[in-house]
Amino acid sequence: MDKEYALNKFYASTDRKVTPLMRSSPLANTFGLPAGKEYSCKDATEWCLSNCYAGKIEQLYSSVRVFLLRNWDVYEANKHSVNGLTDALMPMINKFIDDCERLGVEPVFRWFWDGDIPSRRFARAMQRVSCDERVVSSGVRFWVYTRNFDVIDLLLLPNLTVYLSIDAGNMLKGYKTKRMYPSVKLALCADTWDETAVLADKFEGERRGARCPELTGKIPLVVRGVGACVDCGMCISGVNNVRFASSKK
Repeated sequence: MDKEYALNKFYASTDRKVTPLMRSSPLANTFGLPAGKEYSCKDATEWCLSNCYAGKIEQLYSSVRVFLLRNWDVYEANKHSVNGLTDALMPMINKFIDDCERLGVEPVFRWFWDGDIPSRRFARAMQRVSCDERVVSSGVRFWVYTRNFDVIDLLLLPNLTVYLSIDAGNMLKGYKTKRMYPSVKLALCADTWDETAVLADKFEGERRGARCPELTGKIPLVVRGVGACVDCGMCISGVNNVRFASSKK
């Protein structure tokens, strides 16, 4: 594959936690970019940077880092064009749909297992992908956790569940964003479960949200051949806010 071709196509990742089918390897149904403020995480907080599980995976597995940097090269080559970004995303999504139809599994796709929405142009491309005729007719459901609250207005779509990733460092902006866009959900993050509850209670009138059942051990990472997120379904369908604690205490 030559460089010119590679820069016109993004690539999906595999992730056992979110896959709708786990055999010898997970079905690829998630997208990522490199972590860090120098890449896509412009709105990362101090807590986020110090607890970034995805960044730790990049450090542990050099092949993952190389893979994500390839996606970053594609983004850099197309970042000034919504059409270019959309055209680079659609082959990835079409292959995902083909795989789901061939294997007879639920078409659920997570945006940004690593990194974050890097720009409004990329968010606009996500919007176009979500509204694509084949995507809609195939019943694909997307979900995303993001700290880039400046793109939320572009992502209020029937088949895309949006979670504001909130910790103490961006709580005020998250509160204002939630008031502007009441339909979005909250992903409340802290070191302990008690601290996530305190954070949740600052959002008056909102449900406190469930503790992520995979983190608490209530649901295994892979159960009955699917990832924990698919088995749970809460975040994919957006039925509730959710809480994540970096410590299991």
